[in-house]
Amino acid sequence: MISPNAIRISLLLFVLTPLSVLAQRPFEPAVAIEREHQTFVVDADGTYSQMMEESFRIRTAKGAEDNGSQEISYISSQEDILSVEAWTVSADGTKIPVLASAIRDREEDNSGGVAEFSDTKYKAIIFPQVAVGSLIAYKVVSRIHSSPYPGEFDRSFVFPPSVLYDDWEAHFVLPESKKLYVDKRGVTGGLDKSIDGLSYYTFRYRRDNALPPQSDAAGPIHYADYLFVSTMPDMLALGRVAKAFFEPNVQVNDEIRTLAQRLIAGAADDRAKVKALYLWVAQNIRYVSVSFGNGRLVPRPASQILHNRYGDCKDHVVLLESLLTAVGIPSSPALINAGSSHLFSKIGAHYPINHVITYVLSLDLYLDSTDRFAPFGTLPVADVDKPVVLTALDRLGHTPRMKADDHVSRTEVNMSIRPDGTIAGRSYSRMTGSFESSSRASRFFNQSRAENAVVKGLLFRFNETGTGSMRFTDPTDTTKPYWVRANFTLEPLANMPGRGGMPIPVGLAPGGIAGAGSSTPEPESRFPSSCGSRIFEERYVLNFPANVSIEDIPKGTQFRQGDVRYESRFVQDGRKVTAHRTLRVQRASNLCGVKENRDWLAFYKVLQRDLRSQIIYR
Repeated sequence: MISPNAIRISLLLFVLTPLSVLAQRPFEPAVAIEREHQTFVVDADGTYSQMMEESFRIRTAKGAEDNGSQEISYISSQEDILSVEAWTVSADGTKIPVLASAIRDREEDNSGGVAEFSDTKYKAIIFPQVAVGSLIAYKVVSRIHSSPYPGEFDRSFVFPPSVLYDDWEAHFVLPESKKLYVDKRGVTGGLDKSIDGLSYYTFRYRRDNALPPQSDAAGPIHYADYLFVSTMPDMLALGRVAKAFFEPNVQVNDEIRTLAQRLIAGAADDRAKVKALYLWVAQNIRYVSVSFGNGRLVPRPASQILHNRYGDCKDHVVLLESLLTAVGIPSSPALINAGSSHLFSKIGAHYPINHVITYVLSLDLYLDSTDRFAPFGTLPVADVDKPVVLTALDRLGHTPRMKADDHVSRTEVNMSIRPDGTIAGRSYSRMTGSFESSSRASRFFNQSRAENAVVKGLLFRFNETGTGSMRFTDPTDTTKPYWVRANFTLEPLANMPGRGGMPIPVGLAPGGIAGAGSSTPEPESRFPSSCGSRIFEERYVLNFPANVSIEDIPKGTQFRQGDVRYESRFVQDGRKVTAHRTLRVQRASNLCGVKENRDWLAFYKVLQRDLRSQIIYR
């Protein structure tokens, strides 16, 4: 609902003020929440009625453009929208009702792909006469007749620091026998009273200063104000409810048992057995999410998943657990956030859980079979260093932190520069961990594209042009070491003949270090950010033609600060120049704070200078 702020710079200020001393324009939110009141009347079975009133003031022209229509999402199989009222109040106080014909029903849009289907629907409201200064308001009454967690109730509210809130309230009415547990930050209120068998809770929030968004910020649970309420006291209680979603669907019938025994034939130990079963599920069950009704949280039976050969994360976990059970290896679903949140609530709140993976007890090993390009034992970066709820074990867990030595990209590039400045090159890259899985995915999905288009896109990353071709390990065979070989021809990066300077080209190599220098970090980090550990080792050899004389080469540099280690060396041997660059980042956690972000900013400035350094020739 909240759109990016508009950019407005005074022309007079621009003309009269030197560019070097221009003050940064203050952040201006596009809208401000003037009133948001919600009331939840909860029944003993966890179903509830909801009334929501919201009004917000349009503060910028861009805000008017982006917020002139609003969409209210609901799950049609679980919620009935009973009424919708909406209106605009112009800057002069005139109230303009939204006509019934301007409140439209809309199905979920699946035009972007066919891997996710659900019964989410939308009430789209098109507001009239929206301009700067307008107040947009609506009131929605609904009835949620199916609780996602049977017999339980939970709601989560997160308040982005970039949004102004003038008057926010939430009211909850529950049977006195159902205790409401609360986890909050920056929010006031709590239990008001208990009378006639009902408990009444009120919570309030206000913020009159807004901070600009931080592009690399971690999940808002780490820094934003929030309110989580739940009838489940902690995450273990939530896990016990979720356990009932999984257990009935784990099946070991004859077909599953036969498949499991066939897959582990010849496996010497439990690790080899788990690997065989994991690889089969990852490679043979394609990801398709069909979330109708309770299908958002409840997986399908293992036999159905095996028959369909598709499923979402819950389905992958259930089928893999069934196969493991068939060979006597216990496992557990692990509820996790596969985004940028590294914390759970202190109470039994579903937010920010959005994924589930597999935990194998005997190996103390986490697996995510929804990533078909991740070799056995490698988790996607989004799963690393995260808390989990192990539903079958009634305990919490934590996925391993990221080790730099497990995520390595090593590259060798040899280039011959022709007398006219064109460059003929070849590269060889070996990758492990996250680099391997992401490169496998890219190579797999690009196989149906014309190679010249793929090459053009890769060269464009670093403002290079030319032609080339690539060979690589079968992207889907994660049992083999992964490599990419490329041959390429680059158009001149510097004028020849004549005197000039040339930086080190990347060509069709992964260019991890150059990539690190092309993404500008936030100049001032206020919030924690997601980060990772990794190693880049890159060696570039440039052979200059006989009509060129090398006058100078870069001096190289070193950087050692915090978690970051970087070194570059340049060596000249006649007309051959070799550049060695190594970057090692070993984080203590995949959540970086202000200090780590400042260290990276300091490194970025050093790296930029090193990448700009040139070989001087004539």
